[in-house]
Amino acid sequence: MNAIKEVAPEYPDVTFMWGSGTEKLATNAGSYYGRMYEGMYLAGIVAGNMTKTERIAFAAALPSLQVIIGINAFARGVASSNPYAKVYVEWIGDWYDPEKERAVALSLIHKGCDIITHASNSDAIGQIADEMGTYFISAGSDSGRISSRVYLTGVNWDIEPMMTDIVESVHNGTWDSRPGQEWGYGLAEGGVKLTPFGNLVPGNVRSFVDEKQKEIVQKKIAIFPNLSDEELKTMYYLEPNVVGELPKL
Repeated sequence: MNAIKEVAPEYPDVTFMWGSGTEKLATNAGSYYGRMYEGMYLAGIVAGNMTKTERIAFAAALPSLQVIIGINAFARGVASSNPYAKVYVEWIGDWYDPEKERAVALSLIHKGCDIITHASNSDAIGQIADEMGTYFISAGSDSGRISSRVYLTGVNWDIEPMMTDIVESVHNGTWDSRPGQEWGYGLAEGGVKLTPFGNLVPGNVRSFVDEKQKEIVQKKIAIFPNLSDEELKTMYYLEPNVVGELPKL
């Protein structure tokens, strides 16, 4: 953010794009993000159906906007399929810290969580889940190859459709006409995808999640029906079925 603020005005003929940006930094700067929360909602439905202890873990790196939205969407997915289940959140404190990720994962598992997901950048969460026999839902990659015996599904970016459209808009001279110069791609645009289900997920759960995905794509259901995109940018709370706290601002 700070780098774009500093450099963009010096190069007015260059287009700058801020990943997961939350504000307009310069006339020649836009932002892009994946609506990962749509995939997290679906993953929450899987977790709500698969948990036996009704305790589901979420190891979160930092309380950034996209992480908070992801936690809440996941929690809403859990609640939609299991009103008794709770999502337990603990903070890692960094995006990449395998040792701390392992410690947080173990802490959550020892609290009785039988499913764990995360918003962090190493493979440590999946490795611990495999070691402990805890069901695992990945974020940002298809980690079934690492923890196949406990793997349920995962939520992935697919940045190609969005980057292709951004580059073409610059090339064609239509970049400025995009509202706010923001690109937010979700399930409908192919910017977010649920990874293939692991063998542990039964057919009825797969079919149910597939149907919910179609409803999201067709705009028959909304994860946050009462919130606009602008209102989502101010989210700083956790859903009622989340056990944990956000750091005080």
